[in-house]
Amino acid sequence: MGQDVEDGRLVGGRYRLEGVLGRGGMGTVWRGRDETLGRTVAVKELRFPSSIDDEEKQRLIMRTLREAKAIARIRSGSAITVYDVVDEDDRPWIVMELIEGRSLADTIRQDGPLSPRRTAEVGLAVLDVLRAAHREGILHRDVKPSNVLMEEGTGRVVLTDFGIAKVQGDPSITSTGMLVGAPSYISPERARGNPPGPPADMWSLGGLLYAAVEGRPPYDKGSAISTLTAVMTEPLPPLERAGALSEVIFGLLEKDPEKRLDVAGARVLLEMAAAVSDGMDTTGGGATPADVTRSAAGMPPVPPPGGSGSEPRTPPVRTASGLPPIPSLNPPGGRAGSAASGTGAGSGAGNGPGSWPAARQGFGGLGSRRTLAIIAAVVVLLVILGVVVANAVGSDGGGSAAGSDGGTGQQEQQGDKTGQDDGDDEAAEPSSKPEPDNGGKDDGKGEDKGEDGGKDKGKQDGALPDGYRRVADGRFHFSMAMPQDFKRTGTAGAGSGAKYGWPGGGYPKLQVDYNDSPLADAVLAWKGLEPAVRKSSPGYKLLDLQKVKWRGYPTVADWSFLRNEGDQRVRVLNRGFKVDDKRGYAIMVTCKADEWTGEQCRTLRQTAFKTFKPQ
Repeated sequence: MGQDVEDGRLVGGRYRLEGVLGRGGMGTVWRGRDETLGRTVAVKELRFPSSIDDEEKQRLIMRTLREAKAIARIRSGSAITVYDVVDEDDRPWIVMELIEGRSLADTIRQDGPLSPRRTAEVGLAVLDVLRAAHREGILHRDVKPSNVLMEEGTGRVVLTDFGIAKVQGDPSITSTGMLVGAPSYISPERARGNPPGPPADMWSLGGLLYAAVEGRPPYDKGSAISTLTAVMTEPLPPLERAGALSEVIFGLLEKDPEKRLDVAGARVLLEMAAAVSDGMDTTGGGATPADVTRSAAGMPPVPPPGGSGSEPRTPPVRTASGLPPIPSLNPPGGRAGSAASGTGAGSGAGNGPGSWPAARQGFGGLGSRRTLAIIAAVVVLLVILGVVVANAVGSDGGGSAAGSDGGTGQQEQQGDKTGQDDGDDEAAEPSSKPEPDNGGKDDGKGEDKGEDGGKDKGKQDGALPDGYRRVADGRFHFSMAMPQDFKRTGTAGAGSGAKYGWPGGGYPKLQVDYNDSPLADAVLAWKGLEPAVRKSSPGYKLLDLQKVKWRGYPTVADWSFLRNEGDQRVRVLNRGFKVDDKRGYAIMVTCKADEWTGEQCRTLRQTAFKTFKPQ
């Protein structure tokens, strides 16, 4: 029998074809009706080109059957459910659950880019399918917006089309030298012809997230060769709308698969991005997931690498998971179609991120060092610090004058009487108490101890360095002197702190975070985070991490390290401390590494620590 199929045909003696939903190069997707069970289904018909030879025909049949088997092995609410495979006309017909809606590609094209929060929800759904697939030894190899369906009325997200999936142990059935998949979403290692592993799917997920939130693929150059060359050699194009998704996109689109975020790391960052209200992305690139979650004991920031959203960077590991499921946003109305036009298959109940199970073994490994570092950081912080997700307390006008915060902050002029704290000597000294072992990473360097160096001892608050003024922030309960030209450049996430720097960007820069439920041990908090940040920060080098004595506060720890932010080598000092049971802070200073001991950076550090006052 030929391949001309008409509406009304009964396939397999059971499935009545009712209309075409979509057509592709090798198949047609039909709307069908299961006359035995009385339900609507999707029926995928395999079609052969007229010029095809018998060998290629068998290859396509094998591919179709492998797709059905792969899908049937995946257990995820965001994966297609295969109901049946029918052999008719010497070719397989796959019967699947019908998803009414549009593809993600159609949604972007017709409605524009998704919000960062909705993109994170889509990413969590796709990630859940990839986790389940990788656990079964299955690589999708074609994760892209046209293969993601958005169910009308429910917001459910479904990953479709495992037609070119690679199943561990199965022989390859692609033609010799054939690179399968969409060039914009093919990982660098695949573009170079290397065997793919799970990191290749994670790269594709990163490309999908980029396209969903930015409205365009990350490396699309118009031709396959140019696009693949860009994938292998060019930095990631600047992010303009990603906001809280920036960290996970940078981590997934890491060219080195060994450094790329894996499922566990991506899940943590996506959950935190999904917890950020879209209205909170107010500072250019928006709040990062690091900003959303803040620990107690004054250990707020895991400092995000990179000075701006346009600089290539690898995200630090973040510190919370187990967020409650985020309900799907109401999706735009859609239409039925094929995977190319928006209809496919999926199973069962919804895809809330709260249902994401623990990471399991995939292609013969126990979980990468990236996974273990992330999990270690999360567990340490949850147990020791009692990490909480801050609730949004309103938008902040990034780029406003330093110290301004929607009317809650004030600027104090030089010479204003502000009262005294615990004394004028703000130098931190190493604690004489025994420290927990740090694996020999401290190098014996104490370069960030005694920041004041005695130079400013005896000065009153009114005697600030030339060009400095005191800024008071009522929202985050502190005041501090800083350069008079510094501006408020952003809010640290869900209302946890304030960022300050030069209006045009650059270094040095300051961040002060506040927590009203501090817990006990600052040094353990930093040591819990340090392995994860080390793994995820390009060029990271630990200089010092130790408990210090400062102002008599009950727990203080200095964490000093080097890393690369884009093409700039920087040095970071992050001092976390607990003032009392209701007030914990972290002061983070970042300078160019070769200017750390220069007058500008040294004066900023010394003045910040000397003049900081909790309120």
